[in-house]
Amino acid sequence: MRSLIAIIACGVLITVWGDEADHVSSLQAKEKVKVAERLKGKNPTQENISKFMQAKLDSSKDVLEGLVTEDFALIEKGTKKMIEMSNATEWQVVEGPIFAQQSAEFRNAAKEVLNYAKKKNVDGASLSYLHLTMTCIACHKQIKKSVVVMK
Repeated sequence: MRSLIAIIACGVLITVWGDEADHVSSLQAKEKVKVAERLKGKNPTQENISKFMQAKLDSSKDVLEGLVTEDFALIEKGTKKMIEMSNATEWQVVEGPIFAQQSAEFRNAAKEVLNYAKKKNVDGASLSYLHLTMTCIACHKQIKKSVVVMK
């Protein structure tokens, strides 16, 4: 009887997960088209985006330097700048639920770094910074996948 219940539960989970995966794939396909349309033939815009992302990276370096030197003011400064930048229109390279979710995850991770910095907790801030960095990498991977579709 337990085996039957386990099998049924697994079947339900697989069905639900499969439906969710199909939904996510559909959303990703739509967003890839949006990225392609937005980036197609817009070199000046691409240049502005690159400058903007370089400024974000510079802020990230400030956070890393603050973590290494335990300079909590520098951690806060860099993190606040990244949060501010993530709300700017230049940040919105693509519209859609997946990128909106990634932006929200980025802001949440940055706020977590900020909270630990205010508590002067270098370990918590360091772990949160790692999570923050992973959100950047995930988003860039998604953008690159979307741009490849355009070519």
